[in-house]
Amino acid sequence: MRVIWIGLMAALALQAQNPLARTDSFVGTFQGDGVTLQLGGSGGTYTGSLTFAGYKMPARVKASGGNATGEFDVNGQTPQTYGFTMVAEGNGFRLTSEGKEYRIVRQGEAAAPAPAAASGGSIVGTWRGAQGTARFRADSTGMMDGVEGRYSIKGDQLTLMRESAQITLGFEVRGDVLTLLGGKGAVTLNRVKEDSGPGSVHQELVGKWCWISQTNVNQGARQSSRCLTLNGNGTYANAGLTDNYGPNGGATGESSDSGTWTATETTITAHSASGKVTTYQLEKRNHPKNVRDPMIVLDGQAFVTYYNKPPW
Repeated sequence: MRVIWIGLMAALALQAQNPLARTDSFVGTFQGDGVTLQLGGSGGTYTGSLTFAGYKMPARVKASGGNATGEFDVNGQTPQTYGFTMVAEGNGFRLTSEGKEYRIVRQGEAAAPAPAAASGGSIVGTWRGAQGTARFRADSTGMMDGVEGRYSIKGDQLTLMRESAQITLGFEVRGDVLTLLGGKGAVTLNRVKEDSGPGSVHQELVGKWCWISQTNVNQGARQSSRCLTLNGNGTYANAGLTDNYGPNGGATGESSDSGTWTATETTITAHSASGKVTTYQLEKRNHPKNVRDPMIVLDGQAFVTYYNKPPW
């Protein structure tokens, strides 16, 4: 949700009249790492809101120079007020609260320049290899095999930071090949070139892909399965089954969908017969245990090949 503060609108109006007007670096909407901070005010005192995990909370900030301290209120918790700090970084801030860091960038402006990469190539982009996939964004956030985190570069050293772990690897980029160097040897990934337009039927995706989940619930059990069949003629069928078992018996639920599909190197778009169009982020990975079984990961949900297929 975007909220445009009256103070910000007034400042923008003044700037439209006077090209020499200077924007207050703390006024505006800043977003990143799941956090949205919206501030209005002037003279080092600002109020607004901080939104995290769907909760919008009142926030107050006191600035000194390029940095600031702030606090936000959480209803129904003790304590109800939490503090945070803001350190200027590029076209945004590094916000820290309770020992956790979040990189937030001013909305409506270009992202900060990408970190330099060894050997003259840019690390920003999507990379894929037999050992896994990675994505590095220009704002120093990224993903490694489906796990989000942050990264930094110093010379030919790449540091990957997740919530509870950090690892530094040697790396180099030569053209469209990224090599990561660690204690267990080298890992080579190839750059995924983004397609433009709606895509096409990619034959390597044709087949049946399934996931199965089983959990214990209230002295019973629940087993869910879903299989997605992508046909070579551009049609698909999606079928799901959920079985619930308990002390008083069981129940079964079914769902299904069909339509047509197209893909790029990083997305699959489903055109349902119901008229709904959905685009999923696509990753190709091999099963972490059965490494010869390829998977397709759609918006974070992994589907394993049902039939025998070569690994990616």
